[in-house]
Amino acid sequence: MHSLIEIPKNQNVHILFFTFNRLYYTKKTLPALLESADTASCQIRIVDNGSTDGTVEYLQKLSHPQIETVIYNNKNEGLVKPTKQFWKESNAEFVGKIDNDILVPKGWIEKLVEAHHKIPELGVVGFCHFRKEDFNQNIVKSKIYKKNGIHLRRQPWIGGNYILKREMVMKIMGYRQSRKLFQNRILYGFNKYQEKLAQNGYLNGYLCNKEKELFYWDHLDDPRHSYFYMNEEYYKVRNMSKSDIINWYKKDAEQLLENY
Repeated sequence: MHSLIEIPKNQNVHILFFTFNRLYYTKKTLPALLESADTASCQIRIVDNGSTDGTVEYLQKLSHPQIETVIYNNKNEGLVKPTKQFWKESNAEFVGKIDNDILVPKGWIEKLVEAHHKIPELGVVGFCHFRKEDFNQNIVKSKIYKKNGIHLRRQPWIGGNYILKREMVMKIMGYRQSRKLFQNRILYGFNKYQEKLAQNGYLNGYLCNKEKELFYWDHLDDPRHSYFYMNEEYYKVRNMSKSDIINWYKKDAEQLLENY
């Protein structure tokens, strides 16, 4: 079943999907992403960053008309290098990124592309990865920005799942790898890059409906989600308990959605 908003065929959308292990998430999120890209003008590029848990074998068996290519890196290249390569090589009008712990809803591409068409100065826009119970709905509704029929919770930056205009990122440089040894650099990381876009007059934010309610991703890597996967190695790397992770998300949601 197609959504009511159709993407014009001459205005392509190209989505980057990252995997690095966590095959249990990819098996749930990638099929949903491919199903949501059911228009001829949308393609998916998959980049695996050196998975060792069977993800490569799973990806090699896939055959889907919306998959443009699958890139298998021998090691974890991080996010910046593969993303900048993707931006450079794509010829789509709109480019986006989805991580393998994000379960996308049907129609998300059309909604975000429509927002870009109606707000030419829109920068990085996506759905919200926080949960409704993590912030005060009334406070957020009171801060919704509206233009040309689009409702947006403007932010200095949003999470790493989005759609943006390729022309914008090819024109404005500055997306760099975050490294402790380079703290003196003016820009590093995607949040800092979004701040630079805002300084250049672009609007970043989370898309809302006409009732000023946020649209949401399903964030599987939240301990409260039914698909959350208990992985001891994961906890060792993060050095955080379940409650630590939940409190971290709640603090971020309050700071970004209520206080900004």
